[in-house]
Amino acid sequence: MQKTDTKQRIMETATTLFSCHGFSATSIDDILKGVGITKGAFYHYFKGKDHLCETILDRAVAEYHQLADALGESEDGPNPLHQWCQMLIEKQTSGQWLYYRLLTRLSMESAQLNASMQHKLRTFWLWCRAFYETLIRKTASVNVNSLGITPQELACVYMATQFGATWLARCAPDSQNLIDVCETMLKLSTR
Repeated sequence: MQKTDTKQRIMETATTLFSCHGFSATSIDDILKGVGITKGAFYHYFKGKDHLCETILDRAVAEYHQLADALGESEDGPNPLHQWCQMLIEKQTSGQWLYYRLLTRLSMESAQLNASMQHKLRTFWLWCRAFYETLIRKTASVNVNSLGITPQELACVYMATQFGATWLARCAPDSQNLIDVCETMLKLSTR
């Protein structure tokens, strides 16, 4: 087994544990047990649980930025807002992408996180709102004026709805929940 495999396994296990149980409820021992390594192996890669979580947050945010960049490069397909929601649905329902659930979970307990993690989360959500505003403005079929709300308000509604659907899926699992929410939001915004 190569060193990078161990680091990757630590990050994947911690992502799953943080997503399911939260940062505070996940101990280093939980991560060690999940990966099957010693404390020495863990500390070879990470200074502690905070450092690990910050590294995972950086990766999660970077993946969102990469998806946004890929969307910006794509000229084909449905309107940008619809295309973005489809990308999120595919990622979330694949069962292999826990980042939205992770970001939601960590945001719910942000008061218990260190200042650096709080800043990373705040920066992500501000970027997310600005990105949705951009998508809404680019989408010709979204007639914001007929809804009587601004692109900023609609961006917040999208974010809040997806955040809530993600949290609700954790409390009352329904595999179609996120898909239905995204599709409903798209119907409402394209009237």
